[in-house]
Amino acid sequence: MDILEELEKIPKQPEDLSSCDLLGFDTETTGLDYKKDSIISASLVLRDRQSGEDKVFNFLINPNTPIDPKASAVNGFTQEFVEKNGKNQKEEVEKIAEAILLAQKKGIPLVAYNAKFDVKMLEGDLEKVGRKDLADKLSRIFVLDPLVMDRYLSHRPGKRNLESAMQWWGAAPRGGYHDAQVDTQAVLDLLCLILKAHPEIPYRAMEWQRDAYRKWAKGRNEWAENNGAFKVEEEWGL
Repeated sequence: MDILEELEKIPKQPEDLSSCDLLGFDTETTGLDYKKDSIISASLVLRDRQSGEDKVFNFLINPNTPIDPKASAVNGFTQEFVEKNGKNQKEEVEKIAEAILLAQKKGIPLVAYNAKFDVKMLEGDLEKVGRKDLADKLSRIFVLDPLVMDRYLSHRPGKRNLESAMQWWGAAPRGGYHDAQVDTQAVLDLLCLILKAHPEIPYRAMEWQRDAYRKWAKGRNEWAENNGAFKVEEEWGL
């Protein structure tokens, strides 16, 4: 099953977040710096909102980049395994980007938890393999980020990782976290619960999310100022 072929079959989607299909995206990487680190595992999950069916597309990539031991401890990927089983970096990141861009043409939003990280990692890899043209196109896509929504809509103490958000919104986990496929399907489940609870979120949600992030960041930085904690960037970055 080829993701581009599957996307070609899908009709243009309605401008309605309660019914349009969704494309979930998650990555596992060699580290946290998109300028020097790279994607080693990625998952794209195409969710049909009418049937509830997920079509899953997984990617294992050998970027010929050392894996940070801290990243390896989280995601479970070893240098030896990736070098032995990973596919060509250029071909795989091109396919991921082309799938995301085709979905956008069909009116299918990209969904990712802490989307800035995953999108920037993909943009960074595309630039590394000489495809800045694709990276530039990705900088203008329509993204839905349940992390931004959760921070703004749920006023609660504690962590804001995927697991804690799933628990708060009542979504059941599909397996162990820090697996790209499991996380991607979980993020889609989470988003659907948030959208159901908050139908006021508009279809053209980019500016809504930017504003939501700014308001959250302002409050977070005021708290940080009074408590000697680190401050966050004031703009979402997407």
